[in-house]
Amino acid sequence: MSAPSTPRHGAAPAQPGPPTPPGPAQSGPASPSASAPEAPSPPATGTTGTRDGRAIAAWWLPVAGAVAVMAVLGVWDLARRNAMGNDEVASRYAAMLSLGQLFHLLSHLDAVHGFYYLLLHFWIAIAGSTATIIRVPSVVFMAAAAGLIVIIGRRLTGSALAGVFAGLIMALTPIISFYAQTARSYALVFCCVVAATLALLRALDAEAEGSAPSEGRPPQTPPDAGPRLTRRWVLYGALVTVGGYLNELFLLVLAAHAVTVLLTRYGRPTVKRWLVTAVVGSALVLPVIALSVKERAAVGWIPRPDVHDVGILFHDYFGATNLVSVFMFLFAVLAVLPATGLPAIRVSRPKPQSGPVAEAKSAWWNQGGLSLPSVAVPLLVLPGGLLLVESWIGKPLYADRYVLYGEAGAALLAGAGVYRLGQWVAPWLARHLGGAAPRGAAGWRSLVWLPGVIVCVLALVLQFGAQQRTRTPQVREFDFGDPAFYIGAHAQQGDGVLFFNAFYRKIRLGYPRDFAKIADFSMAVTPERAGTYNGINKPYPVVLSLMPSYPRIWVVGRAPSVHVASPGIRAEGELLTGSYTRIFYHHYRGIVVTLWVRR
Repeated sequence: MSAPSTPRHGAAPAQPGPPTPPGPAQSGPASPSASAPEAPSPPATGTTGTRDGRAIAAWWLPVAGAVAVMAVLGVWDLARRNAMGNDEVASRYAAMLSLGQLFHLLSHLDAVHGFYYLLLHFWIAIAGSTATIIRVPSVVFMAAAAGLIVIIGRRLTGSALAGVFAGLIMALTPIISFYAQTARSYALVFCCVVAATLALLRALDAEAEGSAPSEGRPPQTPPDAGPRLTRRWVLYGALVTVGGYLNELFLLVLAAHAVTVLLTRYGRPTVKRWLVTAVVGSALVLPVIALSVKERAAVGWIPRPDVHDVGILFHDYFGATNLVSVFMFLFAVLAVLPATGLPAIRVSRPKPQSGPVAEAKSAWWNQGGLSLPSVAVPLLVLPGGLLLVESWIGKPLYADRYVLYGEAGAALLAGAGVYRLGQWVAPWLARHLGGAAPRGAAGWRSLVWLPGVIVCVLALVLQFGAQQRTRTPQVREFDFGDPAFYIGAHAQQGDGVLFFNAFYRKIRLGYPRDFAKIADFSMAVTPERAGTYNGINKPYPVVLSLMPSYPRIWVVGRAPSVHVASPGIRAEGELLTGSYTRIFYHHYRGIVVTLWVRR
């Protein structure tokens, strides 16, 4: 099938030829002899002139647009009333430790986040440690990821429109804003996955360069093809290592990249180079993996996933509301449909073989070379699918945020599907309404961008409520900020505090100033010395003997009750209910605070 040409900024003008009637592309396989257009690349900046300046601006404008939208959504109410949840408190506390204390902590738990803590440690030393400041790196990297998605989408389709639609769809997804405003490694991992995918595409382009015959001459190899190929594979391997250190579950993306490489059908040497690069890049992460295996008890809280978790992942990838997620999924399906009766998605042809070439098949999975579906479908399906299967049959490790980066595949597919819809709608309008347009049929054909703009606007409007909820402390699993602020405002010198259970001591780590007047008399070993977030408690008989010396005791975590399993917490609760009067009770998000006064 002959795909309709897709204009590219900075591309050479097409050779004149017979006019093509408007309408969808004809069904049938593409001619293998027709070479696909080269992937768009940034215009050269070595020359001067108005035309070159416009080409450079036109190349970067779609990237800048997606970056700007993501940045605006990222900084929108970034402070979030200075409230931090469980993960952010852990990030801030760990990053504020000295390097010796940090390595002591990582030897006991959270080794999987160690590299992120180290980066955040230096960021805090430069910029400060407020809740807003520690979230800035996540905003920056998520905005960069949106720009990289534009570049990948344009590279694989030849259209800046398809790329910018993909970048905007990603930026407008509420779960992306959620993690862009979270001081955790997930935004960095997302960006690293997208960057590694782009590096892989560049390496595969280098594999194909120099093999295409020119005007009947045998394939030519540029003099610098070897060094350029090596540099690109080294960059890819470096990103694999960095991503693995940010979070070892990043390495699941290699399964998606393996499928992409195999679908190119570039031959065994290419597969071998990818495999060696991926193995070496992963091997460098083995120290972190070994520590994580040693600390596997730290993920004992993860339950086995069920159908509900699959539904959450679906909404993470395709949209927060049912209407948006269903339509984005349908657009993604449109992007992967074979080209029969639909506008084609550009495919970069594989290395030509010597001798006669067989006719290409219509389905992208049979054509070889690089296509947007061959990159995006494995990225969407495999990392999340593999982690779900592993968690169903083995020790559960699945949490949707660990494979958040699969949303990049969904965004690429939805963006290409919307663009493909525009390629079909515009000629249809030209045929049926051309006479009503001021410029005739050509005016309607130029509206290929219209469906994408409508979809992006609706994605913003229909998910605006979800975007607002994302910026409230109540949407987090725990809200440590509001209870800490209340305690800080109403505490008196000489008050005591009990944590039911020690997990909730994190609130004190996140907001130490609010607990300055309060004695944590149940703590035997501080978190810094213990190399944990919870520290070590004194035996509960000792705690019971200390309680009567405090006229007011705050209880943080759960309300005292005789129906708890822990004998220590039950005994302390019995003493409180028997000898103290409760004068304050409030249930915050994930945490209960009570205040007791001795009778």
